[in-house]
Amino acid sequence: MTEKIIHFASRGGMDIEGLGEKNVELLYSKGLIKHFEDIYKLKKEDLLDLPRFAEKSAQNLIYAIERSRHTTLAKFLFGIGILHVGEYAAKLLAKNFKSLEELFHVKKERLIEIRQMGEKIATSISTFFDDEKNLKILRSIDLEISNPDFLSVKKEKLPLEGLTFVITGSMPKSRKEIEDLIDSNGGHASSAVSSSTDYLLAGEDPGSKLRKAKALGVKTISYDELLNMIKTKTEHPRLF
Repeated sequence: MTEKIIHFASRGGMDIEGLGEKNVELLYSKGLIKHFEDIYKLKKEDLLDLPRFAEKSAQNLIYAIERSRHTTLAKFLFGIGILHVGEYAAKLLAKNFKSLEELFHVKKERLIEIRQMGEKIATSISTFFDDEKNLKILRSIDLEISNPDFLSVKKEKLPLEGLTFVITGSMPKSRKEIEDLIDSNGGHASSAVSSSTDYLLAGEDPGSKLRKAKALGVKTISYDELLNMIKTKTEHPRLF
C-alpha cells in the first residue's frame, strides 16, 4: 500500500513535496495514513511527535498537502494509480473527458473509441470507475481539479493532434527534445513501429525500424518535414 501512496504523492501525480518514500513509510507505520485519501486528513499536530518532523518541517508538509488540493485532471488520474494508466494515458483521458465525474461508470466501448486507447487500458479504466468503493473514495477528497488539456483541445486543433510518431536514427536535437516537441503539438512519440504508427521520423542510420516501417506501409519523414508540419499546421483527420 505504501507504494500506491508514494505514487500518488509523486511529481507526476499530486506533487506533494516532503512526502517521499521515507516519510510515507513513517506515517504508514504510525497508522496516520493507510490509503492515499488519508493524506488530506493529516494535521500538523499529528506530525510533531514523530521523528524526522520539527515545527517547520511539519508545517511545510501540511502546506504542500494543501497546495496539492489544486491540481489538474491528468495529474490526479495518474496519481490514483489505475492499473495500466501512465502519464500519457492519463493525459489522453483528460483530453477526452471534461471532468472527473464524466468518467464515473464510463463504458469500455466509449474508451476504445479514443485513438491510442487499447482494450487492456480501457478495460482497466472502466473497471476502476465502475467500482462504487473507488467512487466513494474519489468523492470524499476535497480537491479543486482543473482540466486545461480538455479546454486546449476544444479551443484549437493542434497540428500533430492524435498522430503517433516513432523516432529513429541520429537527429539534430536530442530524442527528449523531439518527444517534447511532438507532445506539445498534440502528437505521441512511441518507442516501437506498429500498425498504429502514423509516421517514422528518421535521421541518419535509421536501422531496423525503417525496414519495419516500410513493411507496414508507414510513411517516413525527416526532422525538417516534422517542423514543417508544425509550422504550416497541416490539417489531419480528427482522431480524438
